[in-house]
Amino acid sequence: FKQTLSLSAGLLLALGISSGSQAEPATGKPLLIGVHYDAAKQASYYSLGQKSVFDMFVEQLNANGGVNGLPVKLLYEDDELNPVVAATKAEKLASENVLMIISISSSGTGLAMQKKGEELKVPVGSPGNFLEPLTTTPPKPYYFRFAMRDSMGGQALIKYFRAHFKEPKIAVVRDATETGLLLSDSYIKLLKNADFNIVSTEQITPGSTDVTAQAMHVMESKADLVMLAGASVPDMANYAKTHFLVGDKAPLFGNYLLSTPPFNKLAGQGANGLIYTDMLDPQRPEVQKIEDTLVAKLGDKAKDAPFMIGAWEFIRWVADALNRAGPNPTRASLRDALENTKDWPTALGPAGNKVTFSAKRHDLFFSAEDAVLRKIVDNKYGPAIKN
Repeated sequence: FKQTLSLSAGLLLALGISSGSQAEPATGKPLLIGVHYDAAKQASYYSLGQKSVFDMFVEQLNANGGVNGLPVKLLYEDDELNPVVAATKAEKLASENVLMIISISSSGTGLAMQKKGEELKVPVGSPGNFLEPLTTTPPKPYYFRFAMRDSMGGQALIKYFRAHFKEPKIAVVRDATETGLLLSDSYIKLLKNADFNIVSTEQITPGSTDVTAQAMHVMESKADLVMLAGASVPDMANYAKTHFLVGDKAPLFGNYLLSTPPFNKLAGQGANGLIYTDMLDPQRPEVQKIEDTLVAKLGDKAKDAPFMIGAWEFIRWVADALNRAGPNPTRASLRDALENTKDWPTALGPAGNKVTFSAKRHDLFFSAEDAVLRKIVDNKYGPAIKN
């Protein structure tokens, strides 16, 4: 992308932009960035992919001069998908003098991290956490995110429902993870406020091997469509597969967590036809360029993986803010640099989208019109569809 900011040679190279000369590898005292992630539970499906992108970006950045000649070092902590553990890890990372903490685990643990960030005055941000309370109006001073808030994804689906169904009866399927419950509560509230009739709400215990009872209850409710409002990729995939096997013809819809591979493969034929919200248009040349870069280094796991592209854009932005935060960045100067981002081009959202933050705005997306709806076809994540 064409940058309007003054960037170091190393940062230009990390962004895939030639500066005309090869920088020396970064040396000296590293700039520390904390990251909390889920190593082995339900959020690991998207958490580990984002972690691999961060590692790739920082390796490339440091090999080409780092930020103002200094290397960036990522300090990782496994939050075990537990908000209490996440809060403890926030204190640990703060004590290790990180300049910022990035959330790539669930929105539930991200919320615990956000609260600690405000308390400790450590900037916190996320490329993928979507729960509404993470940002408010006015926003939390120390929290920033690129992900689309759940209300915007919900509003985009509501617009689609109104255009394609006449007074539909809706079933909601969720999982009992903390994020799944918070997300589904938000969707249920949105649907009710839009005067839709919710005829069934089914809940899945994480890790359940048999969800036939839930699928049969949904079919017996004669729902016209089914909203998968969960946060556990394998459990939502298990439901979609079972929905197909019991013969329910009601179409499935989902939030953008379902854009996380291997949902499409785990769900089998049950994934086909599912329409879900996304925060990127796969046809944008910028998106394709990033995907090609990631696949070349990380393999097929980076193919059609929106969370990984979102992670690339987020860490790219953090590196740029570090560059703007001065030769010796502090938490305060980095926080100000993040907030003062203006017209920063990004591959996320519609063509021409730019990041512009202020004291009153710490969200990249501010309109449901920026949501992209996509459909799974032949077990592959398809192109954007018209709302």
